[in-house]
Amino acid sequence: MGHVGTLFSIVNRTSNATALVDWKLYRKAPSGLPEERVEVTQHAVLDLWNKPNRFFTRQELVETVQQHIDLTGEGWIVIARNPRSPMPLELWPVRPDRIQPVPHPTDFISGYLYTGPDGQEIALRVEDVIQIRMPNPLDPYRGMGPVQSVLTELDASRYSAEWNRNFFMNSAEPGGIIELPTVLSDPEWDQLQMRWNEQHKGVANAHRVAFLEHGTWKDRKYTQRDMQFAELRQVSRDVIREAFGAPAFVLGEVGDVNRATAEASKVLFAEQLTVPRLERWKGALINDLLPLYGPDAARMLEFDYCDPVPADADARNAELTAKTEAYATLVGAGADPQLAAEYLDLPQLSGDAERDLLVRIVVGAPSTAPLILPLLGFDVPAPQAPAPAAPAAAPPAARLDLHHHVPFTPAPRSLPSYNTALAGPRAVPRAAVEPDLEPVREQFEEALTGLLSAWEDVAEAQYAAVEEQVAAAVEAGDTEALATLVVDSGPSIDVLRRALGEMAEQAAAQMAAEAAEQGVKVRPPKVDKGLRNAFGSELIEIAAATAALLAADTAASAGREALRLLVPGVRGSEVAEKVGGFLRGLKNWFRRDQLGGALHRAQNAGRVATLAAAPKARYFASERNDSRACDPCKEIDGTEFDDLDAVRAAYGSGGYLRCEGGIRCRGTVTAVWE
Repeated sequence: MGHVGTLFSIVNRTSNATALVDWKLYRKAPSGLPEERVEVTQHAVLDLWNKPNRFFTRQELVETVQQHIDLTGEGWIVIARNPRSPMPLELWPVRPDRIQPVPHPTDFISGYLYTGPDGQEIALRVEDVIQIRMPNPLDPYRGMGPVQSVLTELDASRYSAEWNRNFFMNSAEPGGIIELPTVLSDPEWDQLQMRWNEQHKGVANAHRVAFLEHGTWKDRKYTQRDMQFAELRQVSRDVIREAFGAPAFVLGEVGDVNRATAEASKVLFAEQLTVPRLERWKGALINDLLPLYGPDAARMLEFDYCDPVPADADARNAELTAKTEAYATLVGAGADPQLAAEYLDLPQLSGDAERDLLVRIVVGAPSTAPLILPLLGFDVPAPQAPAPAAPAAAPPAARLDLHHHVPFTPAPRSLPSYNTALAGPRAVPRAAVEPDLEPVREQFEEALTGLLSAWEDVAEAQYAAVEEQVAAAVEAGDTEALATLVVDSGPSIDVLRRALGEMAEQAAAQMAAEAAEQGVKVRPPKVDKGLRNAFGSELIEIAAATAALLAADTAASAGREALRLLVPGVRGSEVAEKVGGFLRGLKNWFRRDQLGGALHRAQNAGRVATLAAAPKARYFASERNDSRACDPCKEIDGTEFDDLDAVRAAYGSGGYLRCEGGIRCRGTVTAVWE
């Protein structure tokens, strides 16, 4: 290693890479699964491992021993103890050539014999020594490393370097014969040698012309070209690298390396060179070191290293893409979004998945934005007129451009709690602050059940239509047509419009009944008059957009399933029949959420329309009908709003705009008249 640069480079890099990896101590899980282990941060074995002795750090100990393993195939660690305690106190690296295993006839090894620098021999017990080795097929007690297999090439590389050195030190003329006609006396011989050395020895005298008295020079030299030293050293370098399995990139050879091959070389180095070395260390720590701390430590604890293999960005992106496609398929098939994310080991999605889907649909089809954006609570700016004289409309619930979405958040005055009455001159009885919202919940559940039942006939007609398109596309061999299936939403719009109108009327009447209980008389508006005019045909727009989204979801689900079933030779009718069965077997959580969200929007629209027709009151947010309220809904629960504009800003989409459940929010607004 001290004479061959290639060997030094490889051993230095492998030992460094092994020593730089972090280690952790874990308490084993009853299941045996690595991900269920619990990290142990304080233990005597950790203190020893991180500071083996007062002269060595863990990194120095590992690097030193790993150098021995790479060079000789074996590394040795001697454990130092206090004579009065069996606990290990220090770890010391030992040169392999100074320790000798003592075989035992039945127990394999009876101990070890260490020979010090002064020749003193010290007997060591089995529990005093930790050996890490690459197995030697000829000797079970010793190891064999890559160096042993390339000793000849190492010698050749070393000798070629020395020859080059001597080429310049010894006259730059390697070898020749001086023939003399007579025998020289000793003084004459000494004089000839002295004169030759004075004239030709050393680099400064290279290639000087030689003058010989009574002698003839016979050239016997080999030139550097004849010796092919450059080729010899290159061959030796390649052979050494092959013995270690080290890529050229490890040695800094980057002549034909691009980013892809460099990253692949890093992964190869970590997987093929670093990890096997770490596994040997792991085995030694678990099997040899931990048992010294008692049977419980050996049974319950284990060391493990942090994975040194760099993350594969392409593989990670491909895996993420596959998971997201699978997630989209599951959700499109009716699976619960959160359960699907958990099943695919995806992070919990913040916000509303359906809302995000709507945003993507809007961005992809801007022509539908005027219908879909109001569902999301976004403002749809009117086309710019030449010079309108009318004042600008009130601020909307939220604004949207294709780059930023900043929902309007009112400045609420939070109530102390529903469980306590308001204090001060504006004190309100608890019964008034906490109205009975059970009729509101029952009203919604009954309407949703009826709408889902009526939707079955609509869905059946859509399934039949999409089956015909699938069969025709498959028979024609038009695979692209499966991505452009069309589902007519016209009949479903009519069904949904009637349901939303009835829901709004019932909600308006319910709000009027709550006002009457407080002594306030208000006439609930009718859908065809008050609601349509006040909200600009809002219910019609909600029905059209929701029906279009559900029709698009049906077409997309049918297209994905048909594409999955498409195999050579399959008949169109067979695929269409299976697609129909697939659609009818869906649980349709997406349908339930969309229809429920539309109904709840109509319900709140009816309640707010009644409040707009009533005397001014104090308006409070209520999330009592939201069975699984999220943190934002818990925060808004009981909040008093300044006016109905603030109410519409917070509940413009039906539920609370910041609800993490999105369209599944069932928050509403109550009123208190003084």
